[in-house]
Amino acid sequence: MAQAIASMSFFCTRPILKGFITPLHKKNCPLKFGASNSNSNSNLNSNTIQFAIEALEEMAKNHILADSNHVLELMQLAVDTQSMEGGDRIYEYIIRFSSGYNVTIFNQLIHMYLKLGDYRRGGRIFEQMLCRNIDSWNMMITALVENGEAEAAIQVFTRLSKEDDKLRPDETTFAAVLKACECVGDVKRGRAYFASMSKDYGITPSSDHCMSYANLVRKSNENAADDDAREILSRMPAAQVTQQQKVIGNKRIQQSPVSRRNQAPTDRSMAYDKLVSLSKRAKEAGYVPDTRYVLHDLDREAKERALLYHSERLAIAYGLISTPPGTTLRVIKNLRICGDCHNFIKILSTFEKREFIVRDNKRFHHFKDGECSCRDFW
Repeated sequence: MAQAIASMSFFCTRPILKGFITPLHKKNCPLKFGASNSNSNSNLNSNTIQFAIEALEEMAKNHILADSNHVLELMQLAVDTQSMEGGDRIYEYIIRFSSGYNVTIFNQLIHMYLKLGDYRRGGRIFEQMLCRNIDSWNMMITALVENGEAEAAIQVFTRLSKEDDKLRPDETTFAAVLKACECVGDVKRGRAYFASMSKDYGITPSSDHCMSYANLVRKSNENAADDDAREILSRMPAAQVTQQQKVIGNKRIQQSPVSRRNQAPTDRSMAYDKLVSLSKRAKEAGYVPDTRYVLHDLDREAKERALLYHSERLAIAYGLISTPPGTTLRVIKNLRICGDCHNFIKILSTFEKREFIVRDNKRFHHFKDGECSCRDFW
């Protein structure tokens, strides 16, 4: 997959050609959401985005260009309501009138798809763009790293300097490519990129850059790499060094709270029953609960119950009883997924025959056929 992305064949590479764009006969016009748009963000629902997109499509029929700020708001609305269908319809409108919008709109279009959990569609937008800025490149490189395509991220970084000599990598670009090198264990390229920051671009490495590079070289078996890591850590403030030493070589253990609000009692009961059933099947398939991820002083049985009801598992169980077979399930959480849940979902994907996409606070995890896109590194 990494080679496919690097060769640009993984994404749709057809450029947006101005000759195929519907000409505009009317002036730029604001997109009006109507009275329903005055509600607070917490009250946004599927009816709101449906109403707004219908208004957008009506404008398209009359060759009216929607105001950029309102299109940006509409894309955010699609993200807030997690509406992939809505996002696709916004995409179709923007592509039709692409000559009327600048790079900011297309960057936000990429961002929208990334937030909706589909980096491949974001990649297609990236390849279609006739003009990109450094934010475009940074989003694509970061998205590939977060979705387990670290090698492809490095290849996109390489393309940056070759395809546009006017753009220069910034702090965000190097943070992403160093993380990519860390994921694939490429000390040679990581060392070269780290040195290039200050030497070629005048960028002083931040603590994040240093942590990522130190993490990379410490995982290698080279004695020189260990010396290199120690030298980097010696330049960093003591508090940062202490934190780095805690992280390197040890995955952070975090526990997810179980949310039971806003669910009908029947659905909640069905989800819990489904989760118990899934646990039994997972154990039959080889799953063994790793109770190290429960920090409370409990007996083993109680720890296994605590693991069972982690939020991502409940979300998946609810999704399985609420969607047709084969539907891809997307779960978003604000904490890092624990190692036991990661192993559980990998095994779950072997017999449920679905793709599970879990977005934690660090990256996307794509689980399918017993494997995860992160290759067990996160």
